[in-house]
Amino acid sequence: MTGKRTLVIVFLFSLSSVVLSVSWFIFNRVDIDLILTENPYQFVLTMSCLSFVVTVVSLHRLLFDLQYKINEVKDKEKNVRDIYQYDQLLDPPIMNN
Repeated sequence: MTGKRTLVIVFLFSLSSVVLSVSWFIFNRVDIDLILTENPYQFVLTMSCLSFVVTVVSLHRLLFDLQYKINEVKDKEKNVRDIYQYDQLLDPPIMNN
């Protein structure tokens, strides 16, 4: 399950970096006056920034879910360990000396 999540994280990160790098390349080749005056350029810039924000939010959510599941497993292991120790205190092993 974590392998799939890792692949999704890598895919989203690479997708966002590709979108930003392509838009950055396009805007470096075009005059700044065109970006500020022409609607298609403004739309592309807005969409690239929006896609980057969505990607960052998705990555944050995936990492938060992964951390939650890891903490949940650790809590279960701790509970089992505590129950075992409690059981040992109630019924210690018999030692014949």
